[in-house]
Amino acid sequence: MARGDVLASPFKPVTLSSIDTKQLRAVAKTILDANLHRYRRFMDVDEGRVDPNEWKLVRTKDQVEVYLERPRRKAFSPFQVHPVAVQSALQPILCVGPTPGTLDDVMLGGVVDSTTAVSTSRTSFGNDFSDTAMLALVKDPSVLEPYTSVAVKWMELDVRRRSMGLVKNRDYVYVEMTGAKKLPNGEQVGYHVMHSVGIPQAHALPGKVRAKLSVCTFFRQVDKASVSIYSMGMMDPMSDRVRQVVVPRFVKMLLSTFKCREESTVKKLTQSLGKRYSELDNRRPSSSDNSNCITCTKRSWRLAKLSSRNNTCMICCGYICGSCRIEKKLKVPTPDMKIVTKKVAFCFSCLTDVMTANESEFSFVEDSNDAPEIPRSTYHSVWSTRLPRWNHDEPHADFASTR
Repeated sequence: MARGDVLASPFKPVTLSSIDTKQLRAVAKTILDANLHRYRRFMDVDEGRVDPNEWKLVRTKDQVEVYLERPRRKAFSPFQVHPVAVQSALQPILCVGPTPGTLDDVMLGGVVDSTTAVSTSRTSFGNDFSDTAMLALVKDPSVLEPYTSVAVKWMELDVRRRSMGLVKNRDYVYVEMTGAKKLPNGEQVGYHVMHSVGIPQAHALPGKVRAKLSVCTFFRQVDKASVSIYSMGMMDPMSDRVRQVVVPRFVKMLLSTFKCREESTVKKLTQSLGKRYSELDNRRPSSSDNSNCITCTKRSWRLAKLSSRNNTCMICCGYICGSCRIEKKLKVPTPDMKIVTKKVAFCFSCLTDVMTANESEFSFVEDSNDAPEIPRSTYHSVWSTRLPRWNHDEPHADFASTR
């Protein structure tokens, strides 16, 4: 399938009762609170330093360092040639480092709202693809809480091609929550939670392994142009052969979630266009249109205007020549409520105005309670809501269901 195509959802529409939504939000909040305690300990006690005796650096990308917890070893007898690694243990992952931008940019790029709650999208990680689908929107951002959102998503991690068909693709059903909160010292941090849940409508798919994940990321403004990232993740147990293929793909997926500044740019432009895109998409220049470029004032022949597809700024509708035209790829809605990626042209002035606008100037949709209420809970957490302790002196988190 071509890059950027929209895929059909693998499940029937998912409906959640009010009980389901309350439990989903409660589980996500429990994960957040537990991880927040560990994050504050890392910042206050460890002073932001990673212990190399516990964590092994496996990758660095754009100043963000990725660590895997060093495996524990079982006790072995003198007759064993090598100690045996604990293959059934969880796989903790730690990401630490700065990313360019502001906290507002990062949070606006990561928030989920009704404008992005479309069926599915395909994301590229290098030469690999992963499919994601919005299954249900639990909490939409509001004017008072512009960065608070809760949603249920499905994601497929493509590892089959990487392993030449020896390892099946992994897919995940999880609750995703974003938001911001203040620390006791008054400092504001943003957060992003992903935690596996079990939903009957999102059944296991043939040819795929339903895996589990738990990721909690915190964002903190360190200076005017930089945001620090601290992300704690956990994957379910797997064999060494599977781990060698799945973990690198999972790390790539995790690193892609930190590029929220790029997504923030796209969202600002998309919200600035609003419903105007459908009108301007079919708009043709007329002979009465101004023949001068609104940026450099260079005159253009009418034939050149008619032969160019993207010669009109999508915000101010002014004519822009080929030299001054700035093109961006935006995800725009179609009449059938899907999302397609199209190239959109902007003039320098409008693009600058949008990029320098404060995030509070962009509107958000209020909560929607239209979902039919079912007098039972159709949701359960796949994992215990306790934080994985990741301490060799303490037991790992329980994987028992919370129900």
